[in-house]
Amino acid sequence: MGKAEQTTSQGPGKPDRTGNTGKLISSYYLEIEYLLDRVEQSSTYYQALAVERSATPEEVVRAYQETIKVLHPPYYKVRAAIADDILERIDKSFGRVSQAFFVLTDHSRKVEYDRSLNRSGPVTHLPVTPLPVPAPVTTPSPETEATASHVGAEQEAISVRNSVAGQPVYSKPVEDAASIINRRRCERFKLSMPILLVGHDRLNGRWQEVGKTIDVSKMGVGLTMNRRVQPGLVLHLNMPLPTKLRSHGYSDPSYQLYAIVRRAEPSKNGSRVVGLEFLSEHPPPGYLNDPWCAFRTQKWPGGDRRRDPRVSRSEAVTIEYLDDAMQSIRQETAVTENTSHRGLRIRVKTPSPESDILKVTSRSRAFSGLAVVRNRYIGKDGLERLCLQFTENKWPV
Repeated sequence: MGKAEQTTSQGPGKPDRTGNTGKLISSYYLEIEYLLDRVEQSSTYYQALAVERSATPEEVVRAYQETIKVLHPPYYKVRAAIADDILERIDKSFGRVSQAFFVLTDHSRKVEYDRSLNRSGPVTHLPVTPLPVPAPVTTPSPETEATASHVGAEQEAISVRNSVAGQPVYSKPVEDAASIINRRRCERFKLSMPILLVGHDRLNGRWQEVGKTIDVSKMGVGLTMNRRVQPGLVLHLNMPLPTKLRSHGYSDPSYQLYAIVRRAEPSKNGSRVVGLEFLSEHPPPGYLNDPWCAFRTQKWPGGDRRRDPRVSRSEAVTIEYLDDAMQSIRQETAVTENTSHRGLRIRVKTPSPESDILKVTSRSRAFSGLAVVRNRYIGKDGLERLCLQFTENKWPV
Protein backbone atom coordinates (compact mmCIF):
# COMPACT_ATOMS: atom_id res chain seq x y z
CA MET A 1 0.00 0.00 0.00
CA GLY A 2 1.08 3.63 0.07
CA LYS A 3 4.08 4.74 2.10
CA ALA A 4 4.90 8.05 3.74
CA GLU A 5 7.90 9.92 5.09
CA GLN A 6 8.09 12.68 7.67
CA THR A 7 8.06 16.27 6.43
CA THR A 8 6.77 19.06 8.66
CA SER A 9 5.71 19.47 12.27
CA GLN A 10 2.07 19.54 13.24
CA GLY A 11 1.04 22.68 15.09
CA PRO A 12 0.32 22.49 18.81
CA GLY A 13 -3.17 21.73 19.97
CA LYS A 14 -5.12 23.32 22.78
CA PRO A 15 -4.55 22.08 26.36
CA ASP A 16 -7.20 19.91 27.95
CA ARG A 17 -8.17 21.36 31.31
CA THR A 18 -10.39 18.89 33.13
CA GLY A 19 -9.48 19.51 36.77
CA ASN A 20 -9.69 16.99 39.58
CA THR A 21 -7.76 14.51 37.47
CA GLY A 22 -7.08 12.00 40.26
CA LYS A 23 -10.75 11.43 41.00
CA LEU A 24 -11.53 11.16 37.29
CA ILE A 25 -8.87 8.50 36.77
CA SER A 26 -9.95 6.46 39.81
CA SER A 27 -13.59 6.60 38.75
CA TYR A 28 -12.71 5.71 35.18
CA TYR A 29 -10.68 2.63 36.16
CA LEU A 30 -13.68 1.23 38.01
CA GLU A 31 -15.99 1.95 35.11
CA ILE A 32 -13.71 0.59 32.38
CA GLU A 33 -12.97 -2.64 34.28
CA TYR A 34 -16.68 -3.33 34.63
CA LEU A 35 -17.32 -2.65 30.95
CA LEU A 36 -14.35 -4.69 29.70
CA ASP A 37 -15.41 -7.65 31.81
CA ARG A 38 -18.90 -7.37 30.38
CA VAL A 39 -17.74 -7.32 26.78
CA GLU A 40 -15.06 -9.99 27.17
CA GLN A 41 -17.39 -12.40 28.94
CA SER A 42 -20.31 -11.83 26.57
CA SER A 43 -21.42 -14.75 24.44
CA THR A 44 -23.82 -12.81 22.18
CA TYR A 45 -23.93 -9.45 20.51
CA TYR A 46 -26.78 -8.46 22.81
CA GLN A 47 -24.70 -9.14 25.89
CA ALA A 48 -21.77 -7.19 24.46
CA LEU A 49 -23.94 -4.08 24.21
CA ALA A 50 -26.09 -4.89 27.28
CA VAL A 51 -29.40 -4.77 25.38
CA GLU A 52 -32.36 -7.12 25.13
CA ARG A 53 -33.11 -9.13 22.00
CA SER A 54 -36.22 -6.99 21.59
CA ALA A 55 -34.15 -3.78 21.50
CA THR A 56 -34.90 -1.38 18.67
CA PRO A 57 -32.14 -0.10 16.34
CA GLU A 58 -32.36 3.25 18.16
CA GLU A 59 -31.78 1.53 21.51
CA VAL A 60 -28.82 -0.36 20.05
CA VAL A 61 -27.32 2.90 18.76
CA ARG A 62 -27.68 4.52 22.18
CA ALA A 63 -26.12 1.50 23.90
CA TYR A 64 -23.22 1.53 21.44
CA GLN A 65 -22.63 5.25 21.93
CA GLU A 66 -22.61 4.86 25.71
CA THR A 67 -20.15 1.97 25.42
CA ILE A 68 -17.81 4.00 23.19
CA LYS A 69 -17.87 6.90 25.65
CA VAL A 70 -16.46 4.60 28.31
CA LEU A 71 -13.98 2.85 26.02
CA HIS A 72 -12.65 6.18 24.75
CA PRO A 73 -13.24 8.95 27.31
CA PRO A 74 -13.04 12.56 26.11
CA TYR A 75 -10.61 13.55 28.86
CA TYR A 76 -7.01 13.65 27.65
CA LYS A 77 -5.40 13.21 31.10
CA VAL A 78 -7.54 10.16 31.78
CA ARG A 79 -6.60 8.55 28.46
CA ALA A 80 -2.91 9.28 29.08
CA ALA A 81 -3.05 7.43 32.40
CA ILE A 82 -4.45 4.19 30.97
CA ALA A 83 -2.03 1.24 31.26
CA ASP A 84 -0.86 -0.52 28.09
CA ASP A 85 -2.53 -3.83 28.98
CA ILE A 86 -5.88 -2.09 29.42
CA LEU A 87 -5.41 -0.22 26.14
CA GLU A 88 -4.97 -3.58 24.40
CA ARG A 89 -8.18 -4.87 25.98
CA ILE A 90 -9.97 -1.66 24.97
CA ASP A 91 -8.92 -2.08 21.33
CA LYS A 92 -10.21 -5.66 21.24
CA SER A 93 -13.48 -4.67 22.91
CA PHE A 94 -13.95 -1.84 20.45
CA GLY A 95 -13.79 -4.30 17.56
CA ARG A 96 -16.23 -6.62 19.29
CA VAL A 97 -18.88 -4.01 20.10
CA SER A 98 -18.50 -2.45 16.62
CA GLN A 99 -19.26 -5.81 15.02
CA ALA A 100 -22.25 -6.19 17.35
CA PHE A 101 -23.43 -2.71 16.41
CA PHE A 102 -23.39 -3.46 12.69
CA VAL A 103 -25.25 -6.72 12.97
CA LEU A 104 -27.94 -5.49 15.35
CA THR A 105 -28.67 -2.26 13.45
CA ASP A 106 -29.06 -4.01 10.09
CA HIS A 107 -32.39 -5.79 9.80
CA SER A 108 -31.34 -8.62 7.47
CA ARG A 109 -28.14 -9.37 9.39
CA LYS A 110 -29.99 -9.24 12.71
CA VAL A 111 -32.63 -11.70 11.48
CA GLU A 112 -29.94 -14.13 10.31
CA TYR A 113 -28.02 -13.72 13.56
CA ASP A 114 -31.15 -14.39 15.66
CA ARG A 115 -31.77 -17.53 13.62
CA SER A 116 -28.24 -18.72 14.35
CA LEU A 117 -28.83 -18.16 18.06
CA ASN A 118 -32.10 -20.11 17.92
CA ARG A 119 -30.35 -23.00 16.20
CA SER A 120 -27.26 -23.20 18.39
CA GLY A 121 -27.99 -21.16 21.52
CA PRO A 122 -25.46 -18.83 23.10
CA VAL A 123 -21.92 -19.18 21.78
CA THR A 124 -18.64 -18.90 23.64
CA HIS A 125 -17.17 -16.31 21.29
CA LEU A 126 -18.80 -13.70 19.11
CA PRO A 127 -18.81 -14.88 15.50
CA VAL A 128 -17.02 -12.69 13.02
CA THR A 129 -19.43 -12.10 10.16
CA PRO A 130 -17.73 -10.50 7.14
CA LEU A 131 -19.75 -7.54 5.93
CA PRO A 132 -20.64 -7.71 2.23
CA VAL A 133 -19.28 -5.03 -0.05
CA PRO A 134 -22.14 -2.68 -0.98
CA ALA A 135 -22.94 -1.44 -4.46
CA PRO A 136 -20.37 1.02 -5.83
CA VAL A 137 -21.10 4.73 -5.95
CA THR A 138 -21.71 5.73 -9.56
CA THR A 139 -23.12 9.21 -9.08
CA PRO A 140 -22.10 11.78 -6.48
CA SER A 141 -24.42 12.72 -3.64
CA PRO A 142 -24.12 15.87 -1.51
CA GLU A 143 -22.40 13.81 1.17
CA THR A 144 -19.98 11.90 -1.04
CA GLU A 145 -19.18 15.01 -3.13
CA ALA A 146 -17.30 16.27 -0.10
CA THR A 147 -14.74 13.46 -0.38
CA ALA A 148 -12.66 12.32 -3.31
CA SER A 149 -10.50 9.59 -4.77
CA HIS A 150 -7.76 8.10 -2.64
CA VAL A 151 -4.12 7.69 -3.56
CA GLY A 152 -3.20 4.37 -5.15
CA ALA A 153 -1.45 1.70 -3.11
CA GLU A 154 1.36 1.55 -5.64
CA GLN A 155 2.61 5.01 -4.69
CA GLU A 156 5.96 5.35 -2.95
CA ALA A 157 6.51 8.09 -0.39
CA ILE A 158 8.83 11.03 -0.80
CA SER A 159 9.70 13.82 1.57
CA VAL A 160 8.09 17.15 0.80
CA ARG A 161 11.45 18.76 1.43
CA ASN A 162 12.76 16.88 -1.60
CA SER A 163 9.82 17.63 -3.87
CA VAL A 164 9.03 20.76 -5.83
CA ALA A 165 5.63 19.53 -7.02
CA GLY A 166 2.70 20.32 -4.76
CA GLN A 167 -0.17 18.67 -6.54
CA PRO A 168 -3.41 18.27 -4.56
CA VAL A 169 -4.24 14.59 -4.29
CA TYR A 170 -7.97 15.06 -4.01
CA SER A 171 -10.50 16.64 -6.31
CA LYS A 172 -14.26 16.66 -6.11
CA PRO A 173 -16.34 14.40 -8.39
CA VAL A 174 -17.71 16.10 -11.48
CA GLU A 175 -21.29 15.82 -12.63
CA ASP A 176 -20.58 13.36 -15.45
CA ALA A 177 -20.52 9.78 -14.10
CA ALA A 178 -18.02 8.55 -16.72
CA SER A 179 -15.64 11.37 -15.83
CA ILE A 180 -15.90 10.47 -12.16
CA ILE A 181 -14.90 6.85 -12.82
CA ASN A 182 -12.01 7.89 -15.09
CA ARG A 183 -10.64 10.32 -12.52
CA ARG A 184 -10.85 7.92 -9.58
CA ARG A 185 -7.93 5.65 -8.79
CA CYS A 186 -10.05 3.11 -6.98
CA GLU A 187 -13.80 2.63 -6.90
CA ARG A 188 -15.53 3.82 -3.73
CA PHE A 189 -18.50 2.29 -1.94
CA LYS A 190 -21.03 4.05 0.24
CA LEU A 191 -20.74 2.53 3.69
CA SER A 192 -21.44 4.05 7.10
CA MET A 193 -19.54 2.50 10.01
CA PRO A 194 -17.85 3.65 13.24
CA ILE A 195 -14.11 4.19 12.98
CA LEU A 196 -11.66 4.72 15.81
CA LEU A 197 -9.04 7.37 14.98
CA VAL A 198 -5.85 7.68 17.03
CA GLY A 199 -3.45 10.56 16.42
CA HIS A 200 -0.95 12.83 18.17
CA ASP A 201 -0.33 16.51 18.58
CA ARG A 202 2.83 18.13 19.90
CA LEU A 203 1.30 19.61 23.07
CA ASN A 204 -1.22 17.02 24.34
CA GLY A 205 0.26 13.90 22.82
CA ARG A 206 -2.02 10.97 21.97
CA TRP A 207 -5.69 11.64 21.22
CA GLN A 208 -8.61 9.45 20.15
CA GLU A 209 -11.91 10.06 18.45
CA VAL A 210 -14.67 7.87 17.08
CA GLY A 211 -15.75 9.07 13.63
CA LYS A 212 -18.20 7.78 11.04
CA THR A 213 -17.34 6.69 7.51
CA ILE A 214 -19.10 8.09 4.45
CA ASP A 215 -17.54 5.91 1.77
CA VAL A 216 -14.68 3.41 1.56
CA SER A 217 -12.40 1.71 -0.96
CA LYS A 218 -9.42 -0.61 -0.86
CA MET A 219 -7.15 2.42 -0.77
CA GLY A 220 -8.84 4.91 1.51
CA VAL A 221 -11.88 6.19 3.34
CA GLY A 222 -13.97 9.34 3.59
CA LEU A 223 -15.36 10.10 7.05
CA THR A 224 -16.77 12.71 9.37
CA MET A 225 -15.04 13.72 12.59
CA ASN A 226 -14.98 16.68 14.98
CA ARG A 227 -11.28 17.27 15.54
CA ARG A 228 -9.27 19.54 13.24
CA VAL A 229 -6.61 17.59 11.33
CA GLN A 230 -4.16 18.89 8.77
CA PRO A 231 -3.25 17.24 5.44
CA GLY A 232 -0.22 15.03 5.94
CA LEU A 233 -1.04 13.90 9.48
CA VAL A 234 -0.75 10.12 9.96
CA LEU A 235 -3.49 8.42 11.99
CA HIS A 236 -4.00 4.88 13.25
CA LEU A 237 -7.39 3.43 12.24
CA ASN A 238 -9.51 0.70 13.79
CA MET A 239 -12.78 -0.24 12.06
CA PRO A 240 -14.86 -3.28 11.08
CA LEU A 241 -14.07 -2.98 7.35
CA PRO A 242 -15.50 -5.64 4.98
CA THR A 243 -12.90 -8.33 4.34
CA LYS A 244 -13.03 -7.84 0.55
CA LEU A 245 -11.68 -4.32 1.01
CA ARG A 246 -8.78 -5.34 3.27
CA SER A 247 -5.12 -5.96 2.46
CA HIS A 248 -4.42 -7.87 5.69
CA GLY A 249 -6.16 -9.13 8.85
CA TYR A 250 -8.88 -10.92 6.89
CA SER A 251 -10.03 -13.01 9.86
CA ASP A 252 -9.85 -10.21 12.43
CA PRO A 253 -13.12 -8.66 13.62
CA SER A 254 -11.57 -5.21 13.25
CA TYR A 255 -9.25 -3.83 10.57
CA GLN A 256 -6.27 -1.88 11.92
CA LEU A 257 -3.77 0.14 9.89
CA TYR A 258 -2.18 3.56 9.45
CA ALA A 259 -3.51 6.21 7.08
CA ILE A 260 -2.54 9.71 6.01
CA VAL A 261 -4.87 12.73 5.89
CA ARG A 262 -5.21 13.74 2.25
CA ARG A 263 -8.16 16.10 2.50
CA ALA A 264 -9.84 17.96 5.36
CA GLU A 265 -12.94 20.09 4.87
CA PRO A 266 -13.63 23.12 7.07
CA SER A 267 -15.96 22.55 10.00
CA LYS A 268 -19.68 22.57 9.26
CA ASN A 269 -22.07 22.29 12.21
CA GLY A 270 -19.19 21.06 14.35
CA SER A 271 -18.24 18.21 12.00
CA ARG A 272 -15.51 17.91 9.36
CA VAL A 273 -15.33 15.72 6.28
CA VAL A 274 -11.89 14.12 6.01
CA GLY A 275 -10.35 11.94 3.32
CA LEU A 276 -7.71 9.38 4.34
CA GLU A 277 -5.33 7.31 2.22
CA PHE A 278 -4.49 3.87 3.59
CA LEU A 279 -0.79 3.23 4.19
CA SER A 280 -0.13 -0.15 5.83
CA GLU A 281 -0.37 -2.01 9.12
CA HIS A 282 3.05 -0.56 10.02
CA PRO A 283 3.79 3.14 10.70
CA PRO A 284 5.87 5.10 8.16
CA PRO A 285 9.56 5.83 8.85
CA GLY A 286 9.96 8.60 11.41
CA TYR A 287 6.44 8.26 12.80
CA LEU A 288 7.40 6.68 16.12
CA ASN A 289 9.81 9.52 16.90
CA ASP A 290 7.53 12.41 15.87
CA PRO A 291 3.98 11.09 15.30
CA TRP A 292 2.51 14.62 15.20
CA CYS A 293 4.55 15.60 12.11
CA ALA A 294 3.20 15.92 8.59
CA PHE A 295 3.96 13.33 5.90
CA ARG A 296 3.43 13.27 2.16
CA THR A 297 3.35 10.69 -0.63
CA GLN A 298 4.80 11.29 -4.06
CA LYS A 299 2.92 12.76 -6.97
CA TRP A 300 0.39 10.51 -8.70
CA PRO A 301 2.28 8.81 -11.59
CA GLY A 302 -0.79 8.54 -13.83
CA GLY A 303 -2.47 11.15 -16.02
CA ASP A 304 -3.47 14.61 -14.88
CA ARG A 305 -6.59 14.30 -12.73
CA ARG A 306 -7.40 18.00 -12.53
CA ARG A 307 -10.56 19.27 -14.13
CA ASP A 308 -8.88 22.57 -15.04
CA PRO A 309 -5.21 22.77 -16.12
CA ARG A 310 -2.93 24.91 -13.97
CA VAL A 311 -1.00 27.85 -15.45
CA SER A 312 2.38 28.74 -13.93
CA ARG A 313 2.16 32.35 -12.81
CA SER A 314 3.82 34.38 -10.08
CA GLU A 315 1.95 37.35 -8.63
CA ALA A 316 1.30 38.82 -5.20
CA VAL A 317 -1.99 38.19 -3.39
CA THR A 318 -3.26 38.99 0.08
CA ILE A 319 -4.50 36.04 2.12
CA GLU A 320 -6.54 36.28 5.28
CA TYR A 321 -6.63 33.27 7.63
CA LEU A 322 -10.12 32.58 9.03
CA ASP A 323 -11.28 30.47 11.97
CA ASP A 324 -14.31 28.16 12.07
CA ALA A 325 -16.56 31.13 12.88
CA MET A 326 -15.22 32.86 9.73
CA GLN A 327 -13.47 35.47 11.87
CA SER A 328 -10.10 36.82 10.79
CA ILE A 329 -7.03 35.42 12.59
CA ARG A 330 -4.44 37.44 10.67
CA GLN A 331 -3.30 38.18 7.11
CA GLU A 332 -0.14 38.21 5.03
CA THR A 333 1.08 38.73 1.49
CA ALA A 334 1.68 35.52 -0.47
CA VAL A 335 2.93 34.69 -3.98
CA THR A 336 1.10 32.45 -6.43
CA GLU A 337 3.00 29.67 -8.21
CA ASN A 338 0.26 28.27 -10.43
CA THR A 339 -3.41 29.11 -10.95
CA SER A 340 -6.64 27.88 -12.52
CA HIS A 341 -10.27 28.93 -12.37
CA ARG A 342 -10.89 26.57 -9.46
CA GLY A 343 -7.76 26.99 -7.37
CA LEU A 344 -4.14 27.96 -7.01
CA ARG A 345 -0.91 27.15 -5.21
CA ILE A 346 0.69 29.88 -3.13
CA ARG A 347 3.98 30.32 -1.29
CA VAL A 348 3.64 31.71 2.26
CA LYS A 349 6.09 32.72 4.99
CA THR A 350 4.04 32.36 8.18
CA PRO A 351 1.22 29.82 7.65
CA SER A 352 -1.47 29.30 10.26
CA PRO A 353 -2.04 25.60 11.11
CA GLU A 354 -5.22 26.56 12.99
CA SER A 355 -6.90 27.74 9.77
CA ASP A 356 -8.09 25.65 6.85
CA ILE A 357 -10.16 28.32 5.11
CA LEU A 358 -8.71 31.52 3.65
CA LYS A 359 -9.86 34.69 1.95
CA VAL A 360 -7.78 35.45 -1.15
CA THR A 361 -7.62 39.00 -2.55
CA SER A 362 -5.90 40.28 -5.67
CA ARG A 363 -6.04 44.01 -6.29
CA SER A 364 -4.54 43.75 -9.76
CA ARG A 365 -7.32 41.37 -10.82
CA ALA A 366 -10.07 42.96 -8.74
CA PHE A 367 -10.69 39.54 -7.21
CA SER A 368 -11.75 38.40 -3.75
CA GLY A 369 -12.94 34.93 -2.78
CA LEU A 370 -12.92 32.18 -0.17
CA ALA A 371 -10.79 29.07 -0.57
CA VAL A 372 -10.10 25.91 1.44
CA VAL A 373 -6.68 24.36 1.98
CA ARG A 374 -6.47 21.07 0.06
CA ASN A 375 -2.80 20.34 0.69
CA ARG A 376 0.26 21.92 2.29
CA TYR A 377 3.95 21.09 2.17
CA ILE A 378 7.45 22.53 2.61
CA GLY A 379 9.44 23.31 -0.54
CA LYS A 380 13.20 23.03 -1.04
CA ASP A 381 13.53 26.69 -0.08
CA GLY A 382 12.06 25.95 3.37
CA LEU A 383 8.87 27.91 2.70
CA GLU A 384 5.43 26.37 2.96
CA ARG A 385 3.12 25.94 -0.01
CA LEU A 386 -0.66 25.94 0.33
CA CYS A 387 -2.79 24.31 -2.37
CA LEU A 388 -6.16 26.05 -2.39
CA GLN A 389 -9.54 25.36 -3.96
CA PHE A 390 -12.04 28.20 -4.33
CA THR A 391 -15.48 27.65 -2.85
CA GLU A 392 -17.33 30.52 -4.52
CA ASN A 393 -15.82 32.98 -7.02
CA LYS A 394 -13.60 31.66 -9.81
CA TRP A 395 -10.09 32.99 -10.29
CA PRO A 396 -9.82 35.15 -13.45
CA VAL A 397 -7.13 33.29 -15.39
